[in-house]
Amino acid sequence: MSLDPRSLALPLAAALLVPAPAMASAEAATPEQALEAYVAGLRAGRVELLEALFLAEGQFCTLGKDAAAPIGCKRFAEVLGSWAAHPDPEASGRILDRRDATPSMTAVTYELRFGGDVYVDQLLLYRTDAGWRVVAKTTAVR
Repeated sequence: MSLDPRSLALPLAAALLVPAPAMASAEAATPEQALEAYVAGLRAGRVELLEALFLAEGQFCTLGKDAAAPIGCKRFAEVLGSWAAHPDPEASGRILDRRDATPSMTAVTYELRFGGDVYVDQLLLYRTDAGWRVVAKTTAVR
């Protein structure tokens, strides 16, 4: 069975007209663009946006409200699916502070409003050939 190339022309043209998804963080030219993709992934529940930003082997730690509470840490690969499973169209974030250690390494203090809570994140981002990636995140609920 052979395909007539003309029969593929219309579906191919239609596919080219479909808008591309929001820029994934792996393509982000700046840490700010990477964090915009972070919030976009949380708003839409799109785990692929989060996976493009957060290094799978990277570390995610949570601090309890009580200073005596233990610190819990996991790999990003273990938690990204649960973040995307509960999208919040109202999610928002803003950079509170940014410290560039080198042109390829920055630490960001980030306020995230997600799921009715306000989080303060400390994010460590590295620039790779594919764009900015989060390699570590520590978060606390305000």
